[in-house]
Amino acid sequence: MSKVSIAIFGLHGFLGEPTLEAIKSGKFDSKIAYPIKAITRKSDLKSTDKIEYVTVSEVSANDSNLISALKGIDVIIELTGPDPKVFSELEKITAEIKPKLFIPSQFGTDIDQVDTYAPGFLALKSQHSAALRKTGTKVVDIITSLFIVPGKFLYEWVGAAGITEEGINVIGDINQKFNVSTLPDIGYTVLAVATYNPISKLPDIIRIGSDTITFQDVIDQYSKAHNKNLKILSTKSAEEGKKEFQEKLSSGFNLNDFLFYLQAIAAQGLDKGLYFSKLDNELVNPGESIWKWGKYQK
Repeated sequence: MSKVSIAIFGLHGFLGEPTLEAIKSGKFDSKIAYPIKAITRKSDLKSTDKIEYVTVSEVSANDSNLISALKGIDVIIELTGPDPKVFSELEKITAEIKPKLFIPSQFGTDIDQVDTYAPGFLALKSQHSAALRKTGTKVVDIITSLFIVPGKFLYEWVGAAGITEEGINVIGDINQKFNVSTLPDIGYTVLAVATYNPISKLPDIIRIGSDTITFQDVIDQYSKAHNKNLKILSTKSAEEGKKEFQEKLSSGFNLNDFLFYLQAIAAQGLDKGLYFSKLDNELVNPGESIWKWGKYQK
């Protein structure tokens, strides 16, 4: 099997760091044509045998140096935040250089599933994937459900489980299951998809999960860590939570409501955005032959 050449946008962002660690792990060395080209605005980074930094002032399809650096690249990995201008430029770049595979900055919630009951949620991301597919390039969305990061997501930052300083606002069944993924697992998955052979056999959407937990698991972990006996402040049914989500979203996406959105989505249950009836863990990491999946530390 020939090795694949890769370019990454956003290598030093939030999901860039675990992807960089996956690169350093050596687990994919036999499949990657090094150096990987990392497109960055930073000018003080030193290239290595594995990473060649390509400095740009901005991501632009009109940058001849950038286009030249990307010519012949097999795979583009996008780890940037949802920026309309960057997305638009990358769509133009993809149309010109025609990589074999593009992994867009999806990750997190399955937007297509949420769209069945709350149209327009994070529409920019789904529109971006659709635009990339129109270029004729194979596009694979990686859906990870909620992140778990000790000291951060679903450990200290627990609003998505309805936890506040005063207590808990419950939506739906407190024992409702949902999938979660560790950042290292996401980094490994990105490279596993980027180096998958043959690319034509990859599905358009890949859903992975490190673990399956419940709202109660998060509540118990947080209560134990902080030695608190959290009381229930309010309860809503999953249907009531969905209606409130729809009403809030109808006024436009509000970042201040994002954790509520996630809680309401998780409360909807199976195949509604954050809990999946089928995971593709075996596709990207058969029999845990490449790495061991992480777990939520209860």
